[in-house]
Amino acid sequence: MIKPAFQPAPRPRPRISPEDAQQLAVATSDLGFTRPSSAPEVRAEEPVPPPAETMPTAGPVAQEPKTPIAPVKGTALKFEVPDPVWTALRQEALNRRVTVKYLVLEALAAKGYNVDLAAVPEDGRRLR
Repeated sequence: MIKPAFQPAPRPRPRISPEDAQQLAVATSDLGFTRPSSAPEVRAEEPVPPPAETMPTAGPVAQEPKTPIAPVKGTALKFEVPDPVWTALRQEALNRRVTVKYLVLEALAAKGYNVDLAAVPEDGRRLR
């Protein structure tokens, strides 16, 4: 008899018992390998380090930490422009080292629209 091409998958069997899994979790809890959905336990006797922004910097010049600008989620605007206008916009963006998007938003701000240019990265790089 010929075997069919597709057969039902076998039922999964646990590789270890729940008791063994619990023992393994207890034995490795100090290594930091916890479940991704559970927060690590904080012990009361361990001092909590201060956040990175408030820690003193080493060196002669202390720089202020950059405050990341959260990108504002907006609606996309898509439209066609004549090729000479597009070429001129790209050339101006290249000369000023900004994006075409920034140029359009800058022009809208100049016309009186409420555009926060500080929230738009000029050169198109995402803040990390």
